[in-house]
Amino acid sequence: MFSLSSAYVTLEVKMGLKVTGRCALTFKTVSGTFFYEMEQDIRQFLGNLQPEFDLTWRTTTDSYGYMWIVFEGKRIEDLLAGLTTVSDIVEERGFSDKLLAAVFEFSSDREEGRKTRQQYLIYNYKRNKFYPFVPTGQKTIDAEQQMKIMAAVAEEIPFERDMTLWYPLWDLPLRSLG
Repeated sequence: MFSLSSAYVTLEVKMGLKVTGRCALTFKTVSGTFFYEMEQDIRQFLGNLQPEFDLTWRTTTDSYGYMWIVFEGKRIEDLLAGLTTVSDIVEERGFSDKLLAAVFEFSSDREEGRKTRQQYLIYNYKRNKFYPFVPTGQKTIDAEQQMKIMAAVAEEIPFERDMTLWYPLWDLPLRSLG
């Protein structure tokens, strides 16, 4: 996942995509003592992020039972460090099979005559690869833009080449924490 710490520069230079400073990690929740203890460890870690990392965070659970930990920060290195440490806690506690994805938000202002829109790189934990997600409206995507993103960084990050495995994540909880 740390390959993104340099690939984001390529996205900005080649495509005008800028990191918004928001990302999220999501995993399936389960009931039980061990999962509860893992959640407490995550919350303790997140509570101690300052002053080492310049990050804010919040958690939410969606209607499918997935917990989302949403991070916001100024530096992608801090975002990656926070997100990776939380995913390491999940894995160390034996819940790696519950990890779904990490989502990184970008914005573009190169849209002629159109407003800035959010675009995403999704890291699929089960496949250990990234893929683009560019929603354009209610359950529609911009497939051409997704292909451009893939072409721009496919040599820099592990990219999912099988587009049938590019699962859209609708209704992402990445609104600003501010």
